[in-house]
Amino acid sequence: MQNIFDSLSTSFPQINFSENHSLAPYTTVKIGGPAEVFCEVRVQQDFIELVQFAIKNNIQFTILGSGANTLISDKGIRGLVVRNLAGEVRVIDENYDSKPISVKKPLEIKARWQADEESGTFKYDFKDLDYDERDQDRVLVEIDAGVFLNTAIFQLLDEGITGLQWYARIPSTIGGAVFNNLHGGTHFISEVLESVKVIDLEGEILELNAEELKLGYDESRFHSSGEIIISAKFNLFRGDAQRAKQVIQRWSARKSLQPQNSLGCVFANISNKDRERLGYPTTSVGYIVEHVLKLKGFGIRAAVISDKHCAFIENKGQATASDYFTVIKKIIKETKEKTGLTLRPEISFLGFEKSELESILNS
Repeated sequence: MQNIFDSLSTSFPQINFSENHSLAPYTTVKIGGPAEVFCEVRVQQDFIELVQFAIKNNIQFTILGSGANTLISDKGIRGLVVRNLAGEVRVIDENYDSKPISVKKPLEIKARWQADEESGTFKYDFKDLDYDERDQDRVLVEIDAGVFLNTAIFQLLDEGITGLQWYARIPSTIGGAVFNNLHGGTHFISEVLESVKVIDLEGEILELNAEELKLGYDESRFHSSGEIIISAKFNLFRGDAQRAKQVIQRWSARKSLQPQNSLGCVFANISNKDRERLGYPTTSVGYIVEHVLKLKGFGIRAAVISDKHCAFIENKGQATASDYFTVIKKIIKETKEKTGLTLRPEISFLGFEKSELESILNS
């Protein structure tokens, strides 16, 4: 029987597969062990056929996008790891002057983005940049999952299409943005999401309406369904592209304060109800880490809680996933002991055993 590498190489000669391939360079935190078999795919049809082949032949596979919120185990990932770089942006409805298409009330999700302007490391906010575009004509756009979010944003702005500016400077692919119902400031991607095309567990291609996706705060059905996102349709705006670009410039300047070589905010912010109950000035977990736990600058070797924003854990050198994981566990444990709150990680963990994750996901 052929091994995975030989089977894939024979069936897809147009794709370059490699064995025991380090995954650290493909994550924003620069941490991670090797993939048993790795490839990058730049053609959408190749991506679809590769996923269907893996399903049909019972090959374990993992899809990796920008690696912005993914901690990969030091042991790496078994089976096939596909870095999806395939895709394009397509305007589906070009009749910009017609009345808006199927405008629906957006899913109500309460944002938890609240700055602490008086103390601590989280002093910037985005509320002053918000504005409402819902009176503009709508434009239906389909974007493939492998497209980087910032690429899509600027390509659409060049065509006078707005609505995604709130997610500028977030290192994500479209697939990742939908998977996590990405939030930027007080906005969620679900506000403009129309439908998603997926490959299901049987290898069939389906299109799901946004209402079917169980979209919430940093969550969707894809966290548990096993379905693979191919593309998404967005109900965007024929809006003020110049104003959107100005928002992006100011947004980017504020976000530039965030730490590099990290996974972004490791934990979901606490609820406003818990913030009020505890008397905190912000919903940011960074406030708790800095002022309640007093862990600013704490680290395990090169995995260090950032002094720029204490909800971030930076890789200051050659940190391992084990180092990073240990810092996460310490924050969760001490937060529970000192506040009674159970923090929920908003990052994904790949290659870890279930027993390893129990200490942080079921605490």
